[in-house]
Amino acid sequence: MSHLSQSLASLFGIILISIIPSFSFSQKDFDNYQTLLCKGKMPFDFKASIAEKVAKDMESSKISHPSKTDALNYWTEIHTELEEVLYSGKVIYGDDISLYIQSVAANLLKEDQELFRKLRFYTIKSNEVNAFSTAPGIIFVTTGLVSQLSSEAQLAFILSHEIAHFEKDHVYREYTLSQKTGTKKKRDQIIKLTQFSKELEFEADELAMKRYHRLGYSQQEMIGTFDILMYSYLPFDEIPFPNNYFNTEQLFIPVNRIDKEIKEITAREDYDDKYHSHPNIKKRKDSILSLVSSYSNWGETRFLSDETRFREMVKICRFEDVRINLVQGNVFNALYSIFLLERLYPENLFLQHMEAVSWLSILQTENIIHKRFKSPKIEGESSKLYQFLKQSKKVELSTIGLRILYDLKAKHPSDEFLVTAYDNYIRELSTKDYFTLSKFQTLNYHQAAEASIVKANEPKTTPKDTLQNLSGDKYSRIKEKRAAPAVIAFDSTNYSFYSLSDIILDSVFQSDFKRYKAHSDSVDSAQKVFKSLSEKEQNKVKEEEMKLLDSKKSDKREILVMDPQSLIFSEKSVPDWEKDKAQKEFLFTIRTLCAKNGFKPLMMKGDSVAKLGTDALNEYATYNSYLEQLMYTNRGKNCPSVDFKFLKETNKKRGISCILSTQIYYFKSRQSMNIQNLFIDLNNGNVLLSDIQRSNLLNPAYYTPFLSDFLLAVRQL
Repeated sequence: MSHLSQSLASLFGIILISIIPSFSFSQKDFDNYQTLLCKGKMPFDFKASIAEKVAKDMESSKISHPSKTDALNYWTEIHTELEEVLYSGKVIYGDDISLYIQSVAANLLKEDQELFRKLRFYTIKSNEVNAFSTAPGIIFVTTGLVSQLSSEAQLAFILSHEIAHFEKDHVYREYTLSQKTGTKKKRDQIIKLTQFSKELEFEADELAMKRYHRLGYSQQEMIGTFDILMYSYLPFDEIPFPNNYFNTEQLFIPVNRIDKEIKEITAREDYDDKYHSHPNIKKRKDSILSLVSSYSNWGETRFLSDETRFREMVKICRFEDVRINLVQGNVFNALYSIFLLERLYPENLFLQHMEAVSWLSILQTENIIHKRFKSPKIEGESSKLYQFLKQSKKVELSTIGLRILYDLKAKHPSDEFLVTAYDNYIRELSTKDYFTLSKFQTLNYHQAAEASIVKANEPKTTPKDTLQNLSGDKYSRIKEKRAAPAVIAFDSTNYSFYSLSDIILDSVFQSDFKRYKAHSDSVDSAQKVFKSLSEKEQNKVKEEEMKLLDSKKSDKREILVMDPQSLIFSEKSVPDWEKDKAQKEFLFTIRTLCAKNGFKPLMMKGDSVAKLGTDALNEYATYNSYLEQLMYTNRGKNCPSVDFKFLKETNKKRGISCILSTQIYYFKSRQSMNIQNLFIDLNNGNVLLSDIQRSNLLNPAYYTPFLSDFLLAVRQL
């Protein structure tokens, strides 16, 4: 993923649809939920080149430019930026959400077919609550927005507002204003042109209300859209989190550990907008209310089309919310969303899969857990879960995770996803020094509490009559005492030590844990020995390892190289020829080193993949999501993909056995470099992550030895 794509990833991803007059949908199988994917024929916006799209817009646009050069620059900048978004891996088209959005827009514009034909509606796979329009007529709607809606009417007003921005050329008006004020937007800032001024926002609201009122939609639903904007930082529902949510027959967490004070929701609609381009929510709402009285005969319609369709779309986007959170490393948000959805789907297999990924991620990233659980905007009911996770000790979180994954695997013993996640969990757990089996009790919390009461009531001395019935000799009695399990005084605060009473007696678990523990200790020992060597001795070891690997005859494996990027950053503008040269040298080095290490590289980039059609674009997006998940959620450690089934089928169909993601970020002014390499062996799930920062490097070509060392390590997996 490129630097620009990363900056946009939290906000963008697009759906494009062709104009289809009818809308139909099929009920989603939520138990086996799979992410939204592109469907049907690839639209022009994806398959056309930038030059073709610029030529089309220059010919069809009614914008009056001061010169042909101005028009060419404007449209080229717009489409260059949008291409980054279109090929970000977040873009879908032709799916149920896209078609539904289009059907609502079609109702709004049924009296203006000419305008409707100029528009394309794309859905963004993002949890940001947003919708916006762009100069070419593309209107974006995020899955995060749809997940928060209560009615079709709310969506209709939002779409009507964005249509007004396009209809009145608001993007170009912002562009010309920025040029006059000397704040011309650069290529990586063009998307900011969708953040309109107060004047343009009020104008769009006024035009939106005209169309909205004409269809008989409810006045109250229109006002309700501003509540969606104000509370958009909160989860898609506000439901109290139960104090006993995690408790089962084997796991008991005392109420006072979860029963925390709920953080007050502090959102205000009259926030200070002095330094904002947008007016605050109160001003927009007051402006709308001042215009309401000029319209008579307000309708009460919340749904013009089938309400069932709407509810289905909202559910899909809420399931997508869980998946997106786990791709982007937002584990806490994922767990609260899972809780919300479990109320409707208590035994949903997809949610159980995502719960397993969440707890595996918490274990794998425990050293940065407090950074992960840090947000100034965790308010409302979800703050109770947030505080519990943040304040829990490592051993407590790891014990809860093991308990949950063990029980899920026991419930679905043949489920490949859960078996893989559980195996990865034990493997990671075996590396934790604080996790020692001898600390855990063979009684669960309730049993231990009862035993402590019985023990408290026992006589403090041994009754005289029992001494007459002693059997065996001195030595047998000593051995019997020593063989008995140690009984630790009951401690109600250390609930975790009573949570695995059945697991620690499970011989299969014991065997797996000890096997992984021995392997982990062996690897640690070898790494310590290697680090103790001099640089010359280390190089000699590497050469010997390379010779040994080269002596083993094997066919070259195909390796999928995702979006290889060599990016140069500088305070001054970097010439295109220099950037192109660095990228070509980087690709040559990748091909050379891959071949040297027994791999056949297959380069995959978004813009080139799009030319291959819808299936290829879906595959690219899914691989990209898995790389993002491993980078941000699992920090380069083994974990099944959130798109496990689709990815497995794709790997089998394409014959892909491993993936390499490699990026070089060279900071010219500081002569420093950041090198990120991520490798996945799809056959055995092994993952290797390398994130290196080096200074005092004269040019980006110095990445070669680092990439060479990384590929050598890959061969040893």
